[in-house]
Amino acid sequence: MNRRNFSVLAVIILLVIIASSLLLSNPFSSQENEIRERAQTLYPDVLKYGENLKFESIPKPLSELNGTHPRLYLTEERIREIRMLIENDTKYRDIWLREKSLVDKWIDKHPPTFSTLISSADKENEWQRDVGDKIPHYAICYLITRDEKYLEKAKEWILATLTYPVWGECDLSKSQLLYGVSVGYDWIYNNFTLEERERIRERLTLEARYWFLASLGLGDKYEIPQTGWHDNYLQNHMWIALCGLGTAGFALYGEVPDAEIWINQVNNMFKKILRSLGEDGAWHEGVGYWALAMEHFLKYIDLARQLLGEDLFDNPWLRNTAYYRLYNMLPRSMWGNEPRLQNSLDFADCRRCDNRGSDYILRKLASEYRNGYAQWLANEIEESNTGIPDAYWLNLLWYDPSVPAKPPVDLPGMRHFDNLDQVIMRSGWDGDEILFSIKCGPPLGHRGLMMFDYDPGMGHDHPDVNHFVLIAYGEWLIIDDGRADKHLTSRHNTILINGYGQLGEGEESFKRDDRIIVLSEKRTAAIIRAESNPVFDYVIGDAYTMYPDSVGLKKFLRHVIYLKPDIFIIVDELETKTPSTFQWLLHCEGELSKTDENTFTLKNGNVDLMIKIILPNEHESKIYNTMFYFEHERGTKTKKIKKEEVPTLEISPKQDVNRTVFLVVLHPAKAGETHPVIREISEDGNMGLLIRDEQKEKEVKIFFNFTRQKRNERIFRILGVEELEDTYNYVRELPPLMSSTES
Repeated sequence: MNRRNFSVLAVIILLVIIASSLLLSNPFSSQENEIRERAQTLYPDVLKYGENLKFESIPKPLSELNGTHPRLYLTEERIREIRMLIENDTKYRDIWLREKSLVDKWIDKHPPTFSTLISSADKENEWQRDVGDKIPHYAICYLITRDEKYLEKAKEWILATLTYPVWGECDLSKSQLLYGVSVGYDWIYNNFTLEERERIRERLTLEARYWFLASLGLGDKYEIPQTGWHDNYLQNHMWIALCGLGTAGFALYGEVPDAEIWINQVNNMFKKILRSLGEDGAWHEGVGYWALAMEHFLKYIDLARQLLGEDLFDNPWLRNTAYYRLYNMLPRSMWGNEPRLQNSLDFADCRRCDNRGSDYILRKLASEYRNGYAQWLANEIEESNTGIPDAYWLNLLWYDPSVPAKPPVDLPGMRHFDNLDQVIMRSGWDGDEILFSIKCGPPLGHRGLMMFDYDPGMGHDHPDVNHFVLIAYGEWLIIDDGRADKHLTSRHNTILINGYGQLGEGEESFKRDDRIIVLSEKRTAAIIRAESNPVFDYVIGDAYTMYPDSVGLKKFLRHVIYLKPDIFIIVDELETKTPSTFQWLLHCEGELSKTDENTFTLKNGNVDLMIKIILPNEHESKIYNTMFYFEHERGTKTKKIKKEEVPTLEISPKQDVNRTVFLVVLHPAKAGETHPVIREISEDGNMGLLIRDEQKEKEVKIFFNFTRQKRNERIFRILGVEELEDTYNYVRELPPLMSSTES
């Protein structure tokens, strides 16, 4: 070989060596390099939009823990405390063994690999939500046991997410991956190689920067899918997204310069959420979505207190929200015995169960507010096996053994959630009690309606104003349609007018065009009177503004009189501008039959419900089946169902009228027990009822006043019973109705 050829060969060999060296020193795949470049490209924009979101002074807790891992919820000291609790506290040990058993069942599972097959079957990649959920389970088991098998699983699942070309076409998938990977990164930080940390950090940085820009409403500009949550302050998706973004900020603080921007953005938005809620603790999306939203809300504000030193728990809505879940629980004898079987009421888009937890959620509320009732309910959910264990590991962080469980037997049977305007009446707390609930508030609740001029998340609300349900002695009697495929007033126990329902019906979520009407015109419905005493509970619901203007509705007052312990009188006052067909609906579970012209009997299991029509005098009735289709399976006591054929009772005046009154008496009885005898009477021109219980040798006379001056005045008076002082009395004024002379 001549010298020239040798020189050329030497140069080639040198270049190959240099190239190989560069490749070996770069741990990133081509996909990861692209992700890294995109993250760097976004950084200037994050700085531009987040200029005012930097810390004025670094919070002391965050400063003290900067550079230390783990620091999210757990520190080395806290881990030692948990080990001691497991060793010394029986309940804590039971929780740990349950968590460990759960994770051991998954120990041979491998994370899904991203493929076109998975992507085409699940276009939004919702399967990634489970990936994000699994990571903290594996990681906490490692921190407690130091068993390498859990460490290897945590690492395997975290590193698998780096191979996914996208984190979720669904916003929930991205949010839950952000959260799970951030927690895992922090908890087993010291067990990653430098290269692994860098790869994870770069991916978290990209996804967090995307989510920060999305939170500003810039999703379309940056082509980020599903970012409609950015201004949905009263919708669970925002709470979940903010939790993911904030947790990433806390995990990467000190390593990524804009992490503080993400943290402050999230903190500000959660503060606005708290200002948007009433004080009653109720949630307009129903119990299932309450659990989903609350889990992520609590996850974030727990970190905010630990790492920012800011206590967002000092809030009346949060203080009361455990009572919302407690009062919405089904009587204990009705619960199923596995996840997603029934344990709760199903107003709004709910499946008769929690969407997450809610044992660990209630444990946190019990700990924060020293609430023994919340602790009791958490125990019951756990022992029944009806909880959803997606984040069961939180029990290890949030269970406080110093809060004793307290059964709710000393709580009042009635609770009025006055922002949502849901009233729940119970005959007691013995597990087999009668339960009646009516809802008559605006979508979002009163505070949300007044605060927002655009839709902040009413999609899961139903067109169900003045709708009620009834349960007795372990059986559903009058039911809700829950998480239905379509939102229709005709599937609720309320009124249709000329076949038309309320604003919001007709689509798979609350109708979008009607959301604009409700919010721009501040259409509200309300419980305008609620009172309770040992003799009766009483509610007036005012719903006339929640129907389309085209039906010409001027009055819809629903009165519910609960004569304790087991008689319900429903009185509806209705008026329209022109003669109309009023359709009074009742959706039942069981076998519905006609006993006589004015009486129907519903049989379900060991319970009979008497339905007695008093008014209108001239009416027609019919029984037919309504098919309920459920978007997600509904839980019953023993199984999950996708559809249900529901016996429906419809009552109407015989002729179209512009003013009418419905008066219907409901009485549930166990098999073998008799129903009371009900007879119409009058006194001084006032119509009334004589209700006689032959079995109990008890008689009550109740008279009605349909000509009172104010809508929120009582419509009745009771004779023959000593009326005791109210334990609860609430009266609200709304703008006056249109006068009856208006056309």
